[in-house]
Amino acid sequence: MSRYPVGIDFGTTNSMIAVFKEKGVIEVISSDSGKRYLPSVIYFKNKKEAVTGDNAKSMQLLESQNTIANVKRYMGTDKKFEIHGKKYSAVELAALFFKKLKNLHRDYTGEDEAQAVITVPAYFDHMQREAVRSAAESAGFDVMTLLNEPTAAALYYNNIGKKENELCLVFDLGGGTLDISLIELNKNCLRVIATGGSTEIGGVDFDVAVADYLNDEFHKLHGIDLKTDPIAYQQLMFQAEKAKMELSALNETNIVIPYITITPKGPLHFKKELDKALFNRITEPIINKIKQITEDILTQNGLKPEDISRVLPVGGASRICNVRAFVESMFKSSVSKDLNPEEAVVCGAAVNAGMRAGLLKDRQFFDVTSHNLGLEDDNGNFEIILEKNEPYPVSFTSRFVTTDSSLKAVTVHVLQDMAKSSLNVSDNLGNNPDYFISLAKFDFQVENEEDESLIDIEFNIDGSGIVKVVAKDVNSGRQNDFTLKSEFTSDIIDNVKIY
Repeated sequence: MSRYPVGIDFGTTNSMIAVFKEKGVIEVISSDSGKRYLPSVIYFKNKKEAVTGDNAKSMQLLESQNTIANVKRYMGTDKKFEIHGKKYSAVELAALFFKKLKNLHRDYTGEDEAQAVITVPAYFDHMQREAVRSAAESAGFDVMTLLNEPTAAALYYNNIGKKENELCLVFDLGGGTLDISLIELNKNCLRVIATGGSTEIGGVDFDVAVADYLNDEFHKLHGIDLKTDPIAYQQLMFQAEKAKMELSALNETNIVIPYITITPKGPLHFKKELDKALFNRITEPIINKIKQITEDILTQNGLKPEDISRVLPVGGASRICNVRAFVESMFKSSVSKDLNPEEAVVCGAAVNAGMRAGLLKDRQFFDVTSHNLGLEDDNGNFEIILEKNEPYPVSFTSRFVTTDSSLKAVTVHVLQDMAKSSLNVSDNLGNNPDYFISLAKFDFQVENEEDESLIDIEFNIDGSGIVKVVAKDVNSGRQNDFTLKSEFTSDIIDNVKIY
């Protein structure tokens, strides 16, 4: 067992690792550049060498074709990234990030073993959670559990203040995901009541919105689409991110990019003034989605903004000017300002690592599922077996009856709904296929010795939010255990040197 358990925040924009030390001290491990975070960017020098962090981010501009960012957004998907003629999955790229974090941990502690609590967005589905877990384990981490990011932030908040009888709303807007969780806080216990969110809303989307607006303005003026030039568009993205951050403190900022492109008539420069009013107008559609998700979770739980005792803004994107303005306008003085939004999640993960390693006692918490879990019926409808916001770990069994004695097998299609966003609500797979995540589809053999066959489908969700399904033929007693666990095998960890 490692002496120092760790918490890891694998983020869309930045990743962090923190150690739980003696007497409850939490230390965030600095990267090679001395910063307390590692930009989640990876640059491949060739097939055998890759660079992460600030050095990789600096290469985005010159070699965007060999640089990958925002990998977290593709976890649990089949997307491939082709670099230097080799294709990489999101899990493989994430594994390299975890390998770099493992190296930072080894340099800091001198230990090869590392027990870790890894945070994931509360709104991550089973496939996304499995991808994160397998990537971390392949890099050598002993993953004690996956922990929802808002729950981690609340754990840290409760650990430093030991709050009593507070109804807390964690507003967690990171680089690529939004989580909103309602949590009851007590001195040595916290209980998650409900959660909602989206894996398609984050700080990056504000950058894209601004960059696309700037590109449209340039096109109107010069008839040139900068998206056709990866280097030029990447400059727009960098400047959009910079402007977004500056407008958190300033009323206006100037975007200046000399020699953004060359034409037969000579070079063209880019210059545009961006103030808060214009920024708000450009990004208003994103704010409207955030507002709707926030209002929905309150309404679904019979609450009004004034019922919330404390709001914890978490994630670097919670600092964006119109995001902060929205949260403060809705929740007024209940918005907390005594928590570091960027470090709350990783520190909370370290707190949980200390709890699980037995170094921090008399603390407990209870989390909930973020998606409904169920099966597709014969008509293509989604039949809910386990409802969202159910506390887990949990086990639940539902019995099904087949009346056709000629059946030799039944097809079991396991689904999670509200894919990507809690706004994506539907009860029909055919009408809205994108609103569902298919976890598994298999044929289960049955023995029709009676007029009808009874089939029990048991769902188990463990402490990491990962699903396991057991199908049982009641008549024969035969059962199949369908553990929905991804098996990640790749030579990338051994064959690619990471810096």
